[in-house]
Amino acid sequence: PPMKVFPFAVLTALLQGSGAAFTSSKTKSTGRLSSTSLFANEALTAGSGAKVLLVGPSFLQLNIAKAAKKAGLRPIIIAPQKKIDSFAQYINDDEIISDASIGLPDEKGEVEGVVFCSEEAVYSTTLIDTVVGWDGYKGGSCKRAIACVPLSNPIKKEKSMGWMPIFNNDSKEEKIWKDFVNSWKSHPIASNGNIVRFGSLWGGSVDGPEMLSEIGLDERIYKMSLENYRDLRERAFDRFRLGAQVLLGDDVNVKPESQENVEKENLSGEEIEAFKIQGGYPEQDRTNRHTIAAAVVESLLRSAKGTFSVDSSGVPSEFTVLSKSVKMLPTTEEWDQLFTNPGPAEWPSPVGFVMPEVPEEFQ
Repeated sequence: PPMKVFPFAVLTALLQGSGAAFTSSKTKSTGRLSSTSLFANEALTAGSGAKVLLVGPSFLQLNIAKAAKKAGLRPIIIAPQKKIDSFAQYINDDEIISDASIGLPDEKGEVEGVVFCSEEAVYSTTLIDTVVGWDGYKGGSCKRAIACVPLSNPIKKEKSMGWMPIFNNDSKEEKIWKDFVNSWKSHPIASNGNIVRFGSLWGGSVDGPEMLSEIGLDERIYKMSLENYRDLRERAFDRFRLGAQVLLGDDVNVKPESQENVEKENLSGEEIEAFKIQGGYPEQDRTNRHTIAAAVVESLLRSAKGTFSVDSSGVPSEFTVLSKSVKMLPTTEEWDQLFTNPGPAEWPSPVGFVMPEVPEEFQ
C-alpha cells in the first residue's frame, strides 16, 4: 500500500547531526505546551487502539511496534523516509508501515503516548521538548512517555549489528546518550515518565516459540552483522532467553566469582553451555529485543511510579531490563511481580545438574 506521509514533519533536529532528514513542505512552527504543563501519567488501555509515537529509528522500534499492536495499541513509527522504506522488508506488517511518518502528525487530539526507542546514539538534546511538549496529544497532554536508553556501564561492550570499525565513535555516542538522559531528567516529564535501560541487544525475530510468529521481525535481521556466528547467537536468544529481569535504575547483574568457580568445578564445557540456556540462568548485561519490547508495552499499560505518584503499584521511574534463560516471555502477572519487586535474578546452582537427553531425531 502507499506510504502515509504527513506533510507537517515537525521534528526539527530530531537526529544528532541529521536534522535535514526530517523535512517539511510547510514552514509553520510547531504547537507547543508550556514547560509547566502537567503530564497525565495515565495508563493506556489494552485493546483501545490508543496511538503511540515510536521515535527511532531501530529494530527495537519495530519490535515495540509489533508488541504494541498485539496489545491492541496503534503504534506510529517515526523515522527518516529511507529508514521507513527499508523497515518494510523486516517488519512484514503493511498496516504498521502505512501509519509510519517522518514527523509528528498534523492530526491532533489522537496520540496518547510516546516512546523514544533508537538503539543508536542519534538524539539531539532538544528532541525531548520538541516531542513531549507537542500540543497535539489527546486531552492536551501526553499520558505516557518512555525513553529507552542503553546501560551506561555494561560489563562487556558488545558491538551492535551494524557496527563498523572504520566508524568507531564509541566515546561520542556515550556523550550523546549521557546528554539525552540529562535532558530527560531535567525536563518536567521526568516526574511522570520512565527511563527503561537495556543491555546489548539480541534476537527479535521468529526462531523460537510459536508466540514469536506474531511479534517477530523477518529472520534476515539475524544476518545483519559480519561477526562470525553472530546469527547463531541471535537465534539462541529467541529460542532460550526470553525471560526478564527488572533491576532498579541503571544496573547490571554481575556474575559472582564464586558462581564461576562452582560451575567450573561441577560442569564440563559442554555441560556449562547446556546449563546456561535453562533454569532461569541470568544475563549480566544482555537483553533480548522481544523482552524489552514487552517491558515497554507493559509499562505503557501501567502508570509510572514517578516523583509525585501515589500509585505504589506503578512502574519504577528508571529500571533496567535484562534477559534470563526462560523459553517464554513473562505473563502480565509476572510483569506485575517484576515491577513490584525489582531486583537481579538469582544465580542457579550447577550442583547435581544433569545433561538433557538429545531426542533421537537429532542423534
